[in-house]
Amino acid sequence: MEWTWSGEAPAALHISGVDCRTQDGSSILTWDWPGSLRYVFLYGYAPGTGGVGAQRLPESGAAGMKLYTREEYKANGGFRERIDRIGFYRYIIFPCVRQEGELLVYRQTDGENEVAFSLGKAVIRCSIEYSGGWLGRRRTARMTVSTEVPVPKETLCYVKKAGSLPLSIDDGVRYPLLFDLSPGRNRLPDIEIGRDDCVKLFFTDGKAYGGTFDLIHGS
Repeated sequence: MEWTWSGEAPAALHISGVDCRTQDGSSILTWDWPGSLRYVFLYGYAPGTGGVGAQRLPESGAAGMKLYTREEYKANGGFRERIDRIGFYRYIIFPCVRQEGELLVYRQTDGENEVAFSLGKAVIRCSIEYSGGWLGRRRTARMTVSTEVPVPKETLCYVKKAGSLPLSIDDGVRYPLLFDLSPGRNRLPDIEIGRDDCVKLFFTDGKAYGGTFDLIHGS
């Protein structure tokens, strides 16, 4: 269905009271409807996968925007959707009006029309093997990372430390991943290190990614 963006939503059309819970693999989204509003557009996305925001909105006609009516809301007790993924998920609800046969979707940038929730953590498993003669000056670290879902390269980094395993991302020399990780086993490029060096994988930001992933070391 075709629609176009309008300006910032007037106060009388602002969405508020947004809440979401999960039940049997489905999300149940509820919110408070302004008195005169009959339509909304819903957008659901996983943060980090190109979703919308206050300053970045999908183009008119973009996939993923769902028109939902007040009558549907009453009949279904909210908006219900099956979500076959794990990790964080976010909904944004945009007020919408029909004017001269055209659907106008309003921006709302106060954040009261958004909600984020967790669908469980995805597991990332990392194993590291070292090879090379102990009598030499160098050895090779071979790192394999297995994940249940796609993982952007910005999520993880590895840290090298001389003499023992690093304890944090600041406990040694930090290196970024070079590519995104796909579901399944991912063999990272071999790392040439000193004979006494050790490496370990970490989240680049534990607060940002620790709620979405569990990072487990060992095979």
